[in-house]
Amino acid sequence: MKGLGVWLLVFVCALIFTFFVDLGGNFFGIPDSALHVLFAANLTLFLWLLARFVGRPISSFLDARGEGITRDLEEARQKLSEAEDLHGQVQRRLDEIGAEVAAMREKAERDGEAEAEEIAEQTAIDQERFLKRVDEEISRRTAEARAELSKETAELTAELTKSLLKKELTDEDRRHVMKQSLSAMRSEVHKE
Repeated sequence: MKGLGVWLLVFVCALIFTFFVDLGGNFFGIPDSALHVLFAANLTLFLWLLARFVGRPISSFLDARGEGITRDLEEARQKLSEAEDLHGQVQRRLDEIGAEVAAMREKAERDGEAEAEEIAEQTAIDQERFLKRVDEEISRRTAEARAELSKETAELTAELTKSLLKKELTDEDRRHVMKQSLSAMRSEVHKE
């Protein structure tokens, strides 16, 4: 009922409009008053057809596209949040490793001092050998911890990247990324 009222209002506006516009003459012998009504009806029908068959599909398309964009933005926000969480986890893990290394170094230094006090007659060469062993152990454990962290980071990054790549990349993009990844892995292998 509301729609009918709107179209009736459009018709009345079109009818008023016909009184201010030159209708171009009357070739069919139709009275001027009827010609004004016919012109207003014709204009109203045209506007109704335009709204019905052009306006509604465009409006539906724009609504659907807007919903799609909203979903995509929400997914992007979620992925960004996941990436930030992953970054936070990696940073916390690095901080923990740093604290462990510092604690190990302190313990090693304390052990070295205790051993130096217990074995006062031990030469400077023996002390240097002991500290070297401690540093090697620290280096080894640090390397192991970093390797483990790198592996975990690579796995998490691979999962996130895989989900992003499935959604966003074309086949050509995938080939390009694969070539770059292989080159990076080769350069890492050559460094070791």
